[in-house]
Amino acid sequence: MAVEVTMPVITAFGEEAVVTAWFVDEGGACTEGQLIAEVQAEKISAEVQAPAPGFVVDLVGIHDPVSQGSPICRITDMVEAPAPVAASTMPAPAVETAGTRIVASPAAKRVARELGVDLATIAGTGPEGRVTEGDVRAAAQEEAPPSALRAVIARNMRRSHAETAPVTLHLTVDLGVEQPTQITATVVRTVAEVLRRHPGLNGVRDGDSFVPAETAHIAVAIQTDEGLVAPVVRGPTDMSLDEVETVIGRLAEEAKAKTLTAEDYANATFTVTNLGSYGIDGFTPIINLPQVAVLGVGAARPMPGVDEAGAVVARYQMVLSLTFDHAFIDGAPAAAFLQDVGQALGG
Repeated sequence: MAVEVTMPVITAFGEEAVVTAWFVDEGGACTEGQLIAEVQAEKISAEVQAPAPGFVVDLVGIHDPVSQGSPICRITDMVEAPAPVAASTMPAPAVETAGTRIVASPAAKRVARELGVDLATIAGTGPEGRVTEGDVRAAAQEEAPPSALRAVIARNMRRSHAETAPVTLHLTVDLGVEQPTQITATVVRTVAEVLRRHPGLNGVRDGDSFVPAETAHIAVAIQTDEGLVAPVVRGPTDMSLDEVETVIGRLAEEAKAKTLTAEDYANATFTVTNLGSYGIDGFTPIINLPQVAVLGVGAARPMPGVDEAGAVVARYQMVLSLTFDHAFIDGAPAAAFLQDVGQALGG
């Protein structure tokens, strides 16, 4: 005998919702009333408890749309089932490859399958060498031949839209009367400094969990003949502005020469992308998974303004566009971060 567990009606019967987390494994045992899943419809979350004891089977996929009121799993009284493992203490899933046990997060395993990356070739940067989603994505960019890089970028962009709740905020910054120089380097260094006060945007997601970073490592979007890449400026707060600009220049040269390595892509915690040189003012940048936010930089343009004496002068203004994942960051903290970046640049 089996009992169907249905998606709770959160907003309206028949409207779609998603499971954001399972707290049991396929075939795992549960007791009546045990928390087995977390679900979400729009921005409203709810918990799902087991209506009966037994073994949980036929789990729907994380983030797969399910109509509210429709089944998300079944609880059966089957006799043979794998021994349950508590979700909170369950070790990271491992992959057996040629006798070697590779520890990888569920998100890393899924992305590796989709991007065709061999987990055995990746040095994990997670706890105890665990391979993370970010490690896999960095390896995919390094390993992809020119003909395949566009496909890797396309999959990453589609996944970003499919797995995030993106919201973009725009802010016009007054840069003063002097024509600004070293714009990308200045923004990269400023963002890294401001992220110290806004740790909720500095880090990466691993599945449905946010992993904050102690240090800001800023990826910089660079256009190449084969597509867009985003190598990393590590710890720009420990560099001078000239040093940051030198690093960005080196990464750009290596990107165009196709000599970047996985290490150049790994462990980014935030991304900056500058389209100002193309005359673009504001735009909607796409989040660079597994990060949770990206800052777009527009053109610095002279606009009418006034000086301290009240005379009309040309003042340079620039639009900043922050896209963030609303599933991990609320609007007010994101706005406060963008405001602080604007004040730092305009100060």
